[in-house]
Amino acid sequence: MDLWSAYKAKAVGAFAASQLLLNTGDRKHTSMHMVEGKYRELEESKAINQTYRDDRRYIIAKDINFDLLFTAYDINTRYIFAARVTKEPTKADLARIYSLLRRLRTPNLEFRFIGLQNNYKVSLKFIDNVHKGMPGMLAEVDLFGANTRHIAIDTKTGMPYDLLLENRIYRPGELTCQNTADAFKTRLQKLTFI
Repeated sequence: MDLWSAYKAKAVGAFAASQLLLNTGDRKHTSMHMVEGKYRELEESKAINQTYRDDRRYIIAKDINFDLLFTAYDINTRYIFAARVTKEPTKADLARIYSLLRRLRTPNLEFRFIGLQNNYKVSLKFIDNVHKGMPGMLAEVDLFGANTRHIAIDTKTGMPYDLLLENRIYRPGELTCQNTADAFKTRLQKLTFI
């Protein structure tokens, strides 16, 4: 199911004031114990790409607050590109992302965008640029809200999971973001490809 038209319908007016969640079902949980020894960690302002391997099955992103986690997963080859965007990507960054994705033969891409906090819209132009610049299906949008997110992406299936850092379900209010936009702005960096 492609969610581009649903996203465009919601992305008007004051839509950044509350969480926007568009997906095909509830995101499941996984624990640090389950992914231990089989993951690569993606940090803010970094971008990675890889094809599925047993010893690096997961890509994890901890403490997603004001940044935007972007993934492009090719169903045919189990190739994934993932980036944590803190600053609007430059034209050169976009060209490099498109180049990496265009190398795939007959790609069947699923895009996911996860992150940002209420009323923080720094990277929304990036979403539009992806839509215009690369053919693919929008599989999930989880933007805004007041909670910190911890995500594990299974590179075998492309599915994201809520990552339980302490191997237990979080208590009510435990994930409420404690950071401020001003503190985050001191960490803005150009995207680094690793």
